Amino acid sequence: MSPDTPGFRVLCPTRWTVRAASLCSVLDNYMYTVLQTLWDTCYELGDTEIRSRIVGVRSQMESFDLFFGVHLGYIILRHTYNLSRTLQQKDMSASEGQAVASMTVETLTSKRSDDAFYKFWVDVNSQLDDVDVGEPVVPRRRKMPKRYDVGTGAHECPATARDWYRPVYFEAFDLVIACIKDRFDQPGYKTYRSLQDLLVRCARGGDYATHLRSVIDFYRDDFNEQALTSQMEMYQVAVRDKKVKTITDIVTFFRDLPPESRLFFSEVVRVLRHVLVRPVTNATSERSFSGLRRLKTYLRTSMTQGRLTHLMTLHVHRCATDAMDLLDVANEFVSVNESRLTIFGKFS
Repeated sequence: MSPDTPGFRVLCPTRWTVRAASLCSVLDNYMYTVLQTLWDTCYELGDTEIRSRIVGVRSQMESFDLFFGVHLGYIILRHTYNLSRTLQQKDMSASEGQAVASMTVETLTSKRSDDAFYKFWVDVNSQLDDVDVGEPVVPRRRKMPKRYDVGTGAHECPATARDWYRPVYFEAFDLVIACIKDRFDQPGYKTYRSLQDLLVRCARGGDYATHLRSVIDFYRDDFNEQALTSQMEMYQVAVRDKKVKTITDIVTFFRDLPPESRLFFSEVVRVLRHVLVRPVTNATSERSFSGLRRLKTYLRTSMTQGRLTHLMTLHVHRCATDAMDLLDVANEFVSVNESRLTIFGKFS
């Protein structure tokens, strides 16, 4: 309808944080009034059910509430998307994840102020002249039922539209900040961070005594305190010249050791196993479920469990799959029996 205007990005059905780009495309098309024109065109071509939906969506887009909410959602979700994308890195440690989460909380907290709200309010209202959106108004004051009326004080009612939308602005930031803090300030997360910092700090030659004490006090009989203390000292000497900096480097170091040498660091390996069974984030598992939804659609309902398992294995380990030579795979497939060789021949 309008090739010169920005495109519209579809809302992600599985991850809320990806919707920041979608809200941005809605705001861009708000300015070009493309969406409002689209509803008029679709209303003429659609059936009764589609028309009723279009009328509802168009009336919502003409209200200040939606325009205000889309702006507010975009400001918040663009920061949470940056945090989510950073946490999805495979080499992300617990301490680094908590650090970027703290920076995100500080950024959102800085926007939770009267000055930031006033600037946001002025910016949103300055765009009303360019879009087909109504002016902000205070809702009609309603009398509270007597069964809910407690006390003799007078009820407070916002005098202006800015006073009405101010609590909405602050509540949105409070909700997001509280969710991030609840996720990263859990006692279990602090214990998991001590496990990771114990291995990483020791590998980097730093002071790890505090984290060692925290791990021993929490797990008690799971570790031999004397053996773990002595093995950590030997482990620090063993990786001194190996350039071991991350958990991935530590896993590679122990994986390359022969079984006899690995037994020499039995308690350290046990600490590493506690780290590996509990990843920093669940992004990998969520990404696998998203891949499962793409592989088995409604048009592939007849797919057997064996084929689905093989496809998911290829998807999860796609780094190894992409590195394979397709010609070698094809020739190996053909060389299994004579019938395939007769049909396909040799690939070169």
